[in-house]
Amino acid sequence: VAEPSADDLKVLAELRLGDARALLHAERSSAAYYLAGYSVECALKAIIARSFREGVIPDRGFVQKVYSHNLTDLVGLAGLKSDLDMRMLRPAAFKTNWSLASEWNETSRYVMVKGPRASAIVEAVGGHPEGVLAWLKEYW
Repeated sequence: VAEPSADDLKVLAELRLGDARALLHAERSSAAYYLAGYSVECALKAIIARSFREGVIPDRGFVQKVYSHNLTDLVGLAGLKSDLDMRMLRPAAFKTNWSLASEWNETSRYVMVKGPRASAIVEAVGGHPEGVLAWLKEYW
């Protein structure tokens, strides 16, 4: 299986958020929670993928770090750390939304999540205009 392109990852980010909403509606809150966070991971990796230059061998250490699932680490790799820091200083919903989304990690797939917590992350990721995905789309 070929590695996904930046465009593939953008589509996956949107699809996984849609899947999360559908699962939330079907009262499958644990799966909804997981896919909402995974949507953010895909979006960040789409931004990172754009930084690779064709015909240039990327730094091995950087590439290995890209395989992380830690959203805060991926923000740094995407070059968005300073923007995130500035947004966190503003009195807006974004700070709450990022806080909720950044609690997610890949081991969330093994955790039973109640409906309110799943609803909160789905809204934090997909809520507009202060949602995490809306922020990341600014850099696509």
